[in-house]
Amino acid sequence: MDFHSFTAYIRYRLQAKTRHGIHSPFVYSFIDNCLGVKSNLSLEERINAYFGDVVAWVNDDVEIQSSNTLSVKAIRGIHSNAVATDKWYTLAHDTQGVIISIDLYSLGLLVYNPDVKEKQHFVLKYPL
Repeated sequence: MDFHSFTAYIRYRLQAKTRHGIHSPFVYSFIDNCLGVKSNLSLEERINAYFGDVVAWVNDDVEIQSSNTLSVKAIRGIHSNAVATDKWYTLAHDTQGVIISIDLYSLGLLVYNPDVKEKQHFVLKYPL
């Protein structure tokens, strides 16, 4: 682990919340029914099982378009280096169409959910 990854992990652990610090029903349900379930599946497999076909695993090129349905972009290695972290913060906070962003340290989720009207960013503790 290099210095950037180490400091990013410390920041992540200090900011990360469990379900008790979350006030979004959508994210609370995600924590309870995906992250908090005891399973032999990997994190990626859990996310695929929870969201189904709406998950797109992407690398650097992320295109978010508003639609009338739920869509999720999952990005691996969002804190692997300084460039990846900067890109993640830009995608999470400045990208048009992203309503919910979820930081799980090892990966990030960009969610467009037409039922949620206010842009929200969450840093969730995983494993719980």
